[in-house]
Amino acid sequence: MKTILHITCDFPDPMVGAKTRSVQNLVENTPEYRHVVYSLNRANWKTGVHALRFGTDRTALAYGAPPKGLFHASRLKPVADWILKDVRAAGIQPDVIHAHKLSVEGLIALDLTKALGAPYVCDIWGDTDLKIAGARKDLMPKWRQIVADAAQVFPCAPWATDKFEAGYGLDRGKATVLPPIVWHDKFTPSKPAGAPRFVTLFNLDVHKRKNFVGLVQAIMEVAKTTPDVTLDVWGKGGPEAITEVAEIITAAGAGQRVFMKGPLPEGEFESILGGYVAFVMPTLRETFGMVFIEALFSGLPILYTREWSVDGLFEHGQVGYACRSQDNADVQAALKYLLAEEARLKADIAKLHADGGLDPYKRAGVVATYRGVIEKVTGG
Repeated sequence: MKTILHITCDFPDPMVGAKTRSVQNLVENTPEYRHVVYSLNRANWKTGVHALRFGTDRTALAYGAPPKGLFHASRLKPVADWILKDVRAAGIQPDVIHAHKLSVEGLIALDLTKALGAPYVCDIWGDTDLKIAGARKDLMPKWRQIVADAAQVFPCAPWATDKFEAGYGLDRGKATVLPPIVWHDKFTPSKPAGAPRFVTLFNLDVHKRKNFVGLVQAIMEVAKTTPDVTLDVWGKGGPEAITEVAEIITAAGAGQRVFMKGPLPEGEFESILGGYVAFVMPTLRETFGMVFIEALFSGLPILYTREWSVDGLFEHGQVGYACRSQDNADVQAALKYLLAEEARLKADIAKLHADGGLDPYKRAGVVATYRGVIEKVTGG
């Protein structure tokens, strides 16, 4: 059994349980490997590295570092040293190291690969990596080295490949798009809704990032020519976020057109989403957005952001509209396009599924992609 050493900030652990399950899903669906996981958690303005075991081959680490990337590389060096010492003490010799983010875990992988003599693969988690790498241009030689020395690189979507090729010298030949595993990957076709009903779904705490105010403004403009257009907003958030979202709706005069629906009932994802014209979320920045893929599995066309999120996975116009999210006129044009092309888009999405075009985004497809790269890197 080959061993994969995972370095990740995105693995639920006893220190921070509310993390994305994307890495955990990948680990759980490849049981043929031994997965040794070090889950990282930054402690603001603290020092040192402190560990908490939470299962066989599972270690949560708290490491001290200031916020906003201050002393970024220097505070990650002790983390690499701690992991190296721990791995050696346990007699673990990984066949490959998986750094689950270039701009954080990638720095640790550089040290570990030299000390352990094992190759590493590295995720490009688009938005976060661009933000950190862009803020720490003084570390540009490190960013380029991480990209250059990686045996393989996993961008989340093609746009991330493009940006890291242009900005950091990524060799496209060793880049394999690896989307996260989604919860809902059983296809359910969607019939024309019969009414101009749009839907969005997100954590309301990040409504600014999701450009909710821009979406509401666009809905109100579309209402001038489509008077019965509506938007249902599914999702939960804290009291401040709920208040802010409600204020946005009120300020736009959209109280009879935009409706806060609360958390989506468990087990009713496909049945609820299938009753809308399209799923719309013109985010300002988005690494991927698993909900876009889940909407496609519900048969819904999608409104997403050009050069972010799922852009590049499909041809423009094939499954929806890739908008320029900071251009209100383009968001309006996107909504009108989705209304006009609903029947054709839903038929095209159903055909795409029938032809296997959505298979790479199913659980089995993502796992097969990952397994293929790991086998290539480790020699089968």
